[in-house]
Amino acid sequence: MKKMWMVVVLALILAPIPGWSSSSLSLVDSTGKYLGTLPVIPRGDEQLVPLNTLVHKAEWVLETTNRLYIVTYPGGTATFEPGNPFVACDGGFVQLRMIPQEWDGALWLPLSNVPAIFGASLEHDPRRNLIEVRMVYVEPPAPEVTPGAPDPNLPQWTLRSVIVDPGHGGKDPGAVGAGGIFEKQITLEIALKLARLLESHGIAARMTRVDDRFVSLRERARFANDERGDLFVSIHCNSARDTSIRGVETYFLKPARSERAIQAALRENSVVELENGTGSYHELTEENYILLTMATSQYIKDSETWAGTLLQEMTRSSESDARGVDQAGFYVLMGVSMPSVLVECGFLSNPEEAQTLATDPGRQKIAMGIMNSILSMKNTMEMSASR
Repeated sequence: MKKMWMVVVLALILAPIPGWSSSSLSLVDSTGKYLGTLPVIPRGDEQLVPLNTLVHKAEWVLETTNRLYIVTYPGGTATFEPGNPFVACDGGFVQLRMIPQEWDGALWLPLSNVPAIFGASLEHDPRRNLIEVRMVYVEPPAPEVTPGAPDPNLPQWTLRSVIVDPGHGGKDPGAVGAGGIFEKQITLEIALKLARLLESHGIAARMTRVDDRFVSLRERARFANDERGDLFVSIHCNSARDTSIRGVETYFLKPARSERAIQAALRENSVVELENGTGSYHELTEENYILLTMATSQYIKDSETWAGTLLQEMTRSSESDARGVDQAGFYVLMGVSMPSVLVECGFLSNPEEAQTLATDPGRQKIAMGIMNSILSMKNTMEMSASR
């Protein structure tokens, strides 16, 4: 079936973040349908936008190979390379005002060059008038809605897909519990059950792995963005020297504030030792977090809300203890362009919880708890989008 391309209009709406001169792009298609926002990071007199998110929102196609980012859009193709100021597009080149920078799985390029790259076909060949890129400063209009009547101009957004990430896999077994059960096996079984629950509710489940294979942390985040997920959940099991410790923990991405969170992040991030090119990961320092906040500020509040809902639903469904919501610098959550959480479903070091996690009914209860939290977020996010 021939792909139907949409016309995408970019409108720049001033939305300053306290302490920074920043903006966000509001994206709509040619019918006026709201597609979401595009984060902007200032760099001197230039502003950078994430190519990955732009492609995701515009429903174009992005391929990554040999460090090249190849975008297929209505006007043709454009090839980007980190550190290379020249972009190949339609047999020619566009020189960027700033060198494109790769940061945590996303390529950032100058906003001022976007029209020249993706709107060039309008100037050279009117017959290929399939895309329109406009940059305009606008003030958000005051809504004019008749009391009690729905506003037809409001964005109609629905939660359609969830990225389900079974932690560990392949050469990375994760924690080992009583009886020799591996964390990688338990997380995969829970993820498969969750995927079936999601599909039964009409929500697409996109899994970072469906069998016992090794997937790097960066590949998991890139998969999530490429699959255009609306939510991202990374599923794990815990372990501690004290075998009496039990319960559920949930996390969202922010610099750690407690020793427990620091240790949890160190444990889950240690998988990078099995990867090649581990130097590409950035430590989540306060300085790096400021940049990350600017890139994903629209997701952080939802992530924190979801972590709280997830803890509540998990403990209710599995009848386990609630050890709380915390924040930490998990690499698997960095660069994910959607609300994202990491859940520790229980302690394999605790004999009672290990036994529950090893059973099919126990895993089903955990999957149901995650599912209920997703349904809660779906309702909250869709209501917020319709206002």
